[in-house]
Amino acid sequence: MPRPAPQQPQHPPPDQQPALEPSSVATGSTPPAAAAVRPRAQSAFRPRGMALYTATEKDCLDSSGETQECVICFEEFQPGDELGRMECLCKFHRACIRGWWDVQAQKGRGRGGCPTHVHYD
Repeated sequence: MPRPAPQQPQHPPPDQQPALEPSSVATGSTPPAAAAVRPRAQSAFRPRGMALYTATEKDCLDSSGETQECVICFEEFQPGDELGRMECLCKFHRACIRGWWDVQAQKGRGRGGCPTHVHYD
């Protein structure tokens, strides 16, 4: 008689798992029972395929040397800004793209897409 295949544990998708807050991570001086795991805020959503990074001078200029700007807030990128780059290579200020996704979710349009490449019906 064949053995049934072992069942794999079911884990929620990464965007639905609780995130550990720095203050909630257990350390040697904090008893594990005191460390609490808090769920992420809605604006902490990050889709697969988006890289978060800190802008360098190179990220602030295009190939012709012109300054680049966030198409959501129209502010020029500055070295040290926190950016998010999508799979399509579009980049935005991290706070701007998260705010845009939150607004889209409130309108029932889903979240995680690129504002430059979005298509509405």
